[in-house]
Amino acid sequence: MKQLIRKFKQISILILAIFIVGCEEDDATLPQITAGFTYKINLNTGTVTFINISENAQTYEWSFGYDSKTSTDVNPIHTYPTSGTYTVILKAKNTSGATNTFESEITFTLIDKVVLPITFDISTVGYDAATFNGASFAIVDNPSVSGTNNKASKVGAITNSGKAYEGINFDLGAPIDLITEKSIKMNFWANAPVAVLMKLEEGTTSTPDIIVSHGGTGWEELTFNFSSSSKYSRLTLFVDGPGTTAGTFYMDDVTQIETPPPPCTPETAQSLLASDFNLTFQTDPTSSIVSDGGAFEWITNPDISSTLNTSCKVGKVVRSASLQYANTQISFASAFNFSTKSGFKMKVWSPAIGTKVTVKLEGGVVTEVTKTTTKANEWEELTFDFAGSVTGNNKIVLFFNIDSFTTGTFYFDDFMLYGAGAGACTTEVAQSLSAANFNLTFLNNNLVVTEDNATYLREANPKVDAVNGSCFAGKVVNANVFPYDNIQINLDAKIDFNANAGFKMKVYSLKAGTKITMKLEEIGAPGNNSGDIAATRTKTAEWEELTFAFPTTATGKFNKIVLFFDLESKNGDTYYFDDLKLYARTTGGGTGTTSGIANNGDFETGTLDGWAVYPNGGIVIADNTENNGGSWSGKLVASPTGLNPTLKQERKGAGTIVAGDRVQIKFDYKGSSAGGGIYSMQSFVEAANGVSQTQNISVTPTATWQTYSNTYTVGAGDASGGITMEFVAICGGVTGCSSTLYLDNVSITINP
Repeated sequence: MKQLIRKFKQISILILAIFIVGCEEDDATLPQITAGFTYKINLNTGTVTFINISENAQTYEWSFGYDSKTSTDVNPIHTYPTSGTYTVILKAKNTSGATNTFESEITFTLIDKVVLPITFDISTVGYDAATFNGASFAIVDNPSVSGTNNKASKVGAITNSGKAYEGINFDLGAPIDLITEKSIKMNFWANAPVAVLMKLEEGTTSTPDIIVSHGGTGWEELTFNFSSSSKYSRLTLFVDGPGTTAGTFYMDDVTQIETPPPPCTPETAQSLLASDFNLTFQTDPTSSIVSDGGAFEWITNPDISSTLNTSCKVGKVVRSASLQYANTQISFASAFNFSTKSGFKMKVWSPAIGTKVTVKLEGGVVTEVTKTTTKANEWEELTFDFAGSVTGNNKIVLFFNIDSFTTGTFYFDDFMLYGAGAGACTTEVAQSLSAANFNLTFLNNNLVVTEDNATYLREANPKVDAVNGSCFAGKVVNANVFPYDNIQINLDAKIDFNANAGFKMKVYSLKAGTKITMKLEEIGAPGNNSGDIAATRTKTAEWEELTFAFPTTATGKFNKIVLFFDLESKNGDTYYFDDLKLYARTTGGGTGTTSGIANNGDFETGTLDGWAVYPNGGIVIADNTENNGGSWSGKLVASPTGLNPTLKQERKGAGTIVAGDRVQIKFDYKGSSAGGGIYSMQSFVEAANGVSQTQNISVTPTATWQTYSNTYTVGAGDASGGITMEFVAICGGVTGCSSTLYLDNVSITINP
């Protein structure tokens, strides 16, 4: 037994020895831990991707060098908030607890997103623009240190390939906020006249776009005036948007500014006679004015921001607080005659709502009329009507806040006689409010109007002239609350546009360029509507008749008229309308000639039937003042507010046109342009979805009729959408810009 125990002990000692030796050998062969990493940096976002190159480790602890930011990922991805230098530490471990540490400094400068102003000169800003439809963009040195950009700097180069609607856009790091600064100016270089369109997108409301004409003289400063009050995070530019001009253009110094006030409008006439009194302050009338506590001064208009009064000179009255009846007086050599005039109009600027303005007549049957201002710190027009029985007066006494001991500074302008009196206008003799023969003449006050943020009144005609000699008209005042203030007229039945071609309406306003919009709706279902049909006034302080044409497809659908005065331009302006009536579809005296696959190409229906009409704020009408045979033509008028009215013979012959067909295009044209107004004329071969072939037409309209004729061959590809002819008059949105185009005898013939 002792021997067994002895032998067991010996075996145990041997096993223990072997174990100890084995452990020592294992420790000697453990792999050595090495910590390490590399990284990649996205300078646009500050995101760093770490690549772990540690050896013989199983777990990792990362410290990113700020605010105790850590990670245990093998290959972490971390975004740094700002540019700078950061010490990154990696501690690597194995399962036995062995560790190794590696640290490295990371230094980088983030590329900032582009924001306004855009100068292309800051190295840390990512100015690269997105491009589309064939355009390209690069940042280059200023190629022409001259004009409005006479400094050596970096600029953006836009290269057009010659396709329609190619352009660039910038996604901005901070949105453009138009609530106070509503204009964007930009230096732009071109060596030939071209229209530049700026569009704001990715915003809180609809996407506005403005076209400005470049004169082609190298660097010029362009200003885009927007009416929106929203925010937008994308700025898009088209150079010759609908056209196909190829070439390189340059841009620089894109800056948001307050909309510059328009220049004042010099007065052109003035009269201090009682027969046609019209005090415009064209000249200094101080010698003819007596101040009785209302000190008068001839001054420069202190507020030309309002479209109501942009004249250069006005009258200033400072009321004395020491006189209860402080006034300003004007005497005349003869008396006023209110059998031929309705009364006075006067533009007033007051520092407070509720200012009482009194016009008192003396020298005969003494009488006075008081009106109260409804606006503060802006111009408004007040009307002072006097009865025909008021006779013999040859003195005006003007009071501001009569019967009070207050001081104040007030301005007035365009103090004039208006109207034609009871004996000069032509009394209305007929009126119909029926949908069958609607003819609103304001013969009486029977019209029922729904006011949608615009007020309606039947009033005396504000100006009897050759276009409108009637005694009464409708007056509409926008509420200056929404850009879509309107009035609505419900009809007793739905309108027949087989018999009627549309509506005519006479409109009077104090400014040119006013866009008048008519929309027809179904009562109780406003979603069923005709869409907006717009016409733009071309006259100032005169009556003008506008035409609103509707297709025969609108028959039997609509029994409500909605009228917008200056749609999309929020204001508190006053407008008058009269003689709103249906006009017959047979007015043209013909059925319209269909030539080839064109419809009503000679416009002899007196309508735009057969044409696709896109007013775009401009004027598109059938016109009977110009023609090249027959009685009618098509007319397009572009203005600073009606940028690109368009007429199309759209997708004619769809489903019948194939590759190899020959297409003959022919039409007569004439026109005129000014201030950068241009034209775009094209013929398209349409695919099932989109355009497969474009034929550009380069003509120069003149004051005499010319004829264009050309034949081209339909190329390979999808032509199932037929042939489209497009005519566009284009204006760049600047003062003085206009483009007028007349068309007649338009034909599209296949395989002539």
